[in-house]
Amino acid sequence: MKLETLLASLWYRLDRRHREITRRNLTFAYGAALSPQEADRLARCVFRSYVRFAWEILELLLAPLSVIRKKVVVQDAHLLDQALAQGRGVIAIAAHAGNWEYTVMGYGLKYRPVAVVARELAHPWGKRLGCLLRQRGGNWMINKQRGLKDILAHLRQNHIVGIVIDQNTATSEGLLVDFFGHPSRTTPVAALLARYRDIPVLPALSRRLADGRHLLAVFPPIPINKTSDPEADILDHLSRQNRIIEAWVRADPTQWLWLHRRWKNQFPELYE
Repeated sequence: MKLETLLASLWYRLDRRHREITRRNLTFAYGAALSPQEADRLARCVFRSYVRFAWEILELLLAPLSVIRKKVVVQDAHLLDQALAQGRGVIAIAAHAGNWEYTVMGYGLKYRPVAVVARELAHPWGKRLGCLLRQRGGNWMINKQRGLKDILAHLRQNHIVGIVIDQNTATSEGLLVDFFGHPSRTTPVAALLARYRDIPVLPALSRRLADGRHLLAVFPPIPINKTSDPEADILDHLSRQNRIIEAWVRADPTQWLWLHRRWKNQFPELYE
């Protein structure tokens, strides 16, 4: 789309802060394997992807639900059915890849509601739009700031709880595990629930398809080891989570949120 490319190019030129974050993240993640020219090309593609993302959010807010339903393809949805058959609920871990908002709404329309864990925006209008976006198709929204109680309540009702886990967290809220070969803070909520409550944890990752539809790929449950060292078990589970997400991002790096300062806790100098 010419307009999409034009808007992305303009944004890339004017927004120095996010342009630099994106380029530095790509160079940090891929190292010598990525030339400066290739980093610039990928960064431009990332900006174009998020211009399209903004348009798709308008579609989610305004388009008929029947249109949204048809544009989502769910791969291996039966894996979630099998996990729910255990009766303990399911944690679906997601990433900021493709259009995760689109696919979770589509899954809710096609199959069953999902309880989406998300941070409420401070601005009243932003808060209302965020709630509308996540609840319009019948899903529930859990406010991240007070999430654990509501997460447990939904799990007791044998619901799917969706948690996006690929953003940096505060030091007190995350554990250090590798992501693209570098230690990064990662939320341990899913691993803790798997270790102490036997909750199945399944990756559910999104990608935009060439024909304009959106893929939600569901993966088998991530096994949890239960040894005499619970901390090691949780770190092992978190490492498995990050490896799956990293492989998904590597398959199409243009659709991941490289504009986010993923490694700022451990490597603040990267963003100076």
